[in-house]
This record gives sequence, C-alpha cells and structure tokens, in this order.
Amino acid sequence: MMLASGSAFANSPSFLTVNSPDHPSTWVAGAHKEIPTLRWDSTHHMLVADVKYSTKDYADSVNPAESDYHALTFPNVRLASNGNDLLATNHIGETAKIGRIENGFFGKSVVLDNGVDLNVHREKGLIYASLTYNALEKE
Repeated sequence: MMLASGSAFANSPSFLTVNSPDHPSTWVAGAHKEIPTLRWDSTHHMLVADVKYSTKDYADSVNPAESDYHALTFPNVRLASNGNDLLATNHIGETAKIGRIENGFFGKSVVLDNGVDLNVHREKGLIYASLTYNALEKE
C-alpha cells in the first residue's frame, strides 16, 4: 500500500533481495569485471545491469585485449506510477523503493537509494546479479 508521499511503502520490509534470472556464461578466462552499470530499458519496461569482463589489464602485442558484454535483467523491478521511482518485489511479494530514474546531461540514469547495492559476481563461468535493499542502511 502506498503512503501519501508516493515514494514510501507502508509495511516495507527491512531487507529485500531481488535476483536476476539471467546467468550468462563468460568465456573470458582471467578477466576482470569492470564497474557494472544500471539502465532502465523503456522498451521492455525492465531494469538492466550491463556487465563487462575484460582482459585489458593483461593485454600485450601477442595477447590482445578481449571483452565480454552481458545484459542481466531484473523483471521484478518496475517503474512506479510517478514515472521516476523504481520498485522491487521479491519472491514472496514484499515491495520496496530501491532507486529512481533521473534526467542527466547524457540522458536518463538509474540512481540507487542509500542502502541498496548491486552485486555482480562470476561463479564457475556463470554471471549472477542481485539487488539488495537494507532499510537499516538507508539513513
């Protein structure tokens, strides 16, 4: 249930995790993950984490730099009716505001709220992404 402010939720959970269902494999052995970015895909109405792994730190004249790009979606994140706030719903139906869409110099950008972290890691060649909301860290 929305409160009058339009950006807060009554009975919001104190902790919430939303996982991307996408687990692409990365072929770049020994690559480092570059800083992932978030974007709102307005065509598919979905939050997307753009992830890049690169070997540029190890590149030389014999072994050129290689990069591997992936887009991991978060279908459990939606845009609120105000068109700015991002709302995440976990697997048991709890919902929390996790961020917002802001207009910037180079177009729109996703800004996560305090207490919300994007976690991207690689395990056994597969990439995993999750968004974690912790209300205790919001302040």
